[in-house]
Amino acid sequence: MSFGFSVGDIIAVGKLVEDIISCLKDPTRSQTEYQDLVRELECLRSALVNLDRLMRHEGPEILDSIKYAALSCRRPLEEFLIRIQKYDRSLCIQSRLNPIRQAVDKVKFPLRHGDEIQRLQTYLNVHIGTINMLLTEHGFEKIALAAKQSQAGQLHIKQQLETAATLLDRIRGNISHQRLVVSRGMSMLEKVYRIMSGELQASIKSIGSMVEQVCISTQQIYTVVVEIQASLVKAPDTRWTFFQDPVLLEDALGRKLPVPSEYDFPLLDAIIKCKFKEGPGAAHVAANNYEVMDSMNKFHILSNKSLLKPGSTLVMAIILDMTTDTPQSTINTDKRCPNPKCQSDNTMDASGGGRLCCSCNMWFDLIKNPYEDNILQHVNYSKKRKRLLSNDRCMDSFLKRRRLPNDYEDIVSFKNVKVTSHETWQSGARRIERMIANARTEKVTQEKAPVQTDTPIARASCQ
Repeated sequence: MSFGFSVGDIIAVGKLVEDIISCLKDPTRSQTEYQDLVRELECLRSALVNLDRLMRHEGPEILDSIKYAALSCRRPLEEFLIRIQKYDRSLCIQSRLNPIRQAVDKVKFPLRHGDEIQRLQTYLNVHIGTINMLLTEHGFEKIALAAKQSQAGQLHIKQQLETAATLLDRIRGNISHQRLVVSRGMSMLEKVYRIMSGELQASIKSIGSMVEQVCISTQQIYTVVVEIQASLVKAPDTRWTFFQDPVLLEDALGRKLPVPSEYDFPLLDAIIKCKFKEGPGAAHVAANNYEVMDSMNKFHILSNKSLLKPGSTLVMAIILDMTTDTPQSTINTDKRCPNPKCQSDNTMDASGGGRLCCSCNMWFDLIKNPYEDNILQHVNYSKKRKRLLSNDRCMDSFLKRRRLPNDYEDIVSFKNVKVTSHETWQSGARRIERMIANARTEKVTQEKAPVQTDTPIARASCQ
């Protein structure tokens, strides 16, 4: 009966037993071989990686072959390192497994991976030899290329040297030529200097004589001027001069003009109407929609009986009817600029009254009761009926004012304005007309009534 063993099997078993016995007799041999193998393979893998990295941007075709050979070595090498990574716990330098586990791994490693290690070494040797040959060939090509570049550089340097030598020869010839030109120029300059020095001396002498003559002429002119000044003993004609300071008027457009203080208000009013015959504000002036005020007290409105104070400053303002049916009407407070182009709330109190826009520099004031505020402020309330009759002509101009549509261009051009509403205007006018009518009626009644001289009041007044 046969058990299926052959002589080869017995020899293989004997060799296996011999390897096991040798591993057990020398416990450090497997560990040392493993560590050396891992170290060599890691170094080889690092070299292949560096080789591929260093030649990544090169151009020759032989580099592709080198990279392919390096990649062919890296893949089986990395796969083998992954397979033997499980022995790191027992065969590495810092292994801490129990002795039995280490002994088993020391026996298993050479038995399982011995043949694989030999095949890997053979494979790697072949590819490493190929890589070395390719690197040598690549080095020769680099040397040949460097030699060609060096030769080309030498030829270029030689050409530059020849060009420089040619330029030096030309410069040497130009220097001799320039030396001759400079010597000729120096001789010419010497001649010119001699000529100029002689002419300058003559011209300096002539200039000196001319200066003397000019001084004499100037002295003579000065003497004549002094004589003329002494002969002017007659005083200037005072008919064409102001005996006193004129009145300075600033109109609604911001223009300033002097007015003789000898004039009265009707003449001033005529000047204003003449200045505003046409242009911005002409319609408002023709309709008497304006006022003339004292700049120091803008609540003081000038009338027909007002006198012009010498050196005073007057301000003319256009009265605007800003009602709700006017397109330009956006005034809802007494602190907003009436300029439709500005309409700023950044205003401040102006000197003398009213407000001044800080953006467009327009002066404005809000008229709440135009007739009682502007007309009756100069009338003593206890005697207003008598004064109303005497100021009848003064108030005619106020009562003749009529409502006008506001023009956008005119309002933008104005510098000084007063703002009111047509309803307030009409109600004030009606009140003034009633007061005038009542005053006239009372005057007629007093004239028709008999005079009683024997009354107690009359006797008291006589005493």
